[in-house]
Amino acid sequence: MTRKISRRTLLKAAGGALVALPLAHAFRARAGDGQFPQRLVLVYNPNGSVPDEFWPDATSETDFTLKAILKPLQAFKDRLTLLRGVDLSVTSVGPGGPHQRGVGALYTGRELEEGTFVGGDGSLAGWATGISVDQQLAQGIGPGTALNSLELGVRATEAEVRSRISYAGAAKPLPPQNDPTDVYNRLFADLSGNPDELLVLRAQRKSVLDAVHTQFSALGDRVGAEDAKKLEQHAELVRDVERRLDVTIQPSEGCTKPPAPPALGPDDENDMPDITQLQLDMLAMAFACDITRIASVQFSNAINDIRFPWLDSMDGGHNLSHMGPSNEAARGQLIDRNAWHAEQLAYFMQRLDAIPEGDGSVLDNTLIVWGNEISVGNTHSLDEIPFLLAGSAGGAIKTGRYLQYDHAPHNNLLVAILNAFGVETDTFGNPDFCTGPLTGLLA
Repeated sequence: MTRKISRRTLLKAAGGALVALPLAHAFRARAGDGQFPQRLVLVYNPNGSVPDEFWPDATSETDFTLKAILKPLQAFKDRLTLLRGVDLSVTSVGPGGPHQRGVGALYTGRELEEGTFVGGDGSLAGWATGISVDQQLAQGIGPGTALNSLELGVRATEAEVRSRISYAGAAKPLPPQNDPTDVYNRLFADLSGNPDELLVLRAQRKSVLDAVHTQFSALGDRVGAEDAKKLEQHAELVRDVERRLDVTIQPSEGCTKPPAPPALGPDDENDMPDITQLQLDMLAMAFACDITRIASVQFSNAINDIRFPWLDSMDGGHNLSHMGPSNEAARGQLIDRNAWHAEQLAYFMQRLDAIPEGDGSVLDNTLIVWGNEISVGNTHSLDEIPFLLAGSAGGAIKTGRYLQYDHAPHNNLLVAILNAFGVETDTFGNPDFCTGPLTGLLA
């Protein structure tokens, strides 16, 4: 004989498992073979670059000189990989204006759905039609950490297709967090500095899980098919918590709880430099503590009306990008702004490189991908996107190179990223724009 079980009874049986989720904040997970975890960061800033000050002068793929925009990265030149001649080919299909299509496709490799978002040229479009590469990886390497992924923003506050780079699936954009206080609370509220206390807490939570299993077993013999299905869904939550607790763990010498950030204005242009470094500092510590291994950092959006007063650049970014190379004042501001973004990347790399990991650093096991939705603002070109990689994802990518391609589809870059993280696939995004991993990139 079966009986219906109440929602209260079901939740009471499952509820004890849920308190275990924050535990992973305190430790770094180790793979069973002693290797360190790989990590991925996607970075975006809008409205193209200044090509003749972005691309290096080169005599070979390993003999190149960084120019004005990338000069702040000189100290990390041997850990960079520049990719010239990679196009957002998939943007040749689907609705939307160039900024809409470029942002939507950048990390999804997919065209946009029909929709009602209005682009700068009056074009209409909806969200991207597929998952982004960061979230694809989060499904595989994220479940061993407290957060599958972390989406950070710096003045990325609009809520439409030109303002979202990360997607959990088709038409499922993930909003970035722009307020460092919110990020801090999400990452570090449960982080304790005492490993012994956390081991005791872990044992207590394992005991709770054992009790939950006993309750599930007792209920399972007395319920009908519909409730048995619900029970199994809750049991899967418990098994997920157990998988997190069963990760081989040990304290990281680089993992410490940072101080809470000061109150800043996420929309205040004068606070933008401080917010940027706070976001990057917290992301670096999130990696050190193995809170997450997948992240994105989004600077503004393709609407981009923001100013950079600390650079004496007081025009809106989108407007500057439309003025063209003949306008020397606009060109100078664009170079300065893009070089500032390179400075932030260099700062983040310094932070990661300062965190020991085995014989190297966290940077050695991280891959940072920096991209844009167009290549040149005044032409809205979707070809030769300024892609730059930093780090090698644990040696999966051979760095210190300037690779040049002949209109390679950027979907191949996304495939290569997945391959670098051990995902065996020849396609990602729209398969019509994939020919396999980007050649010559993987070590």
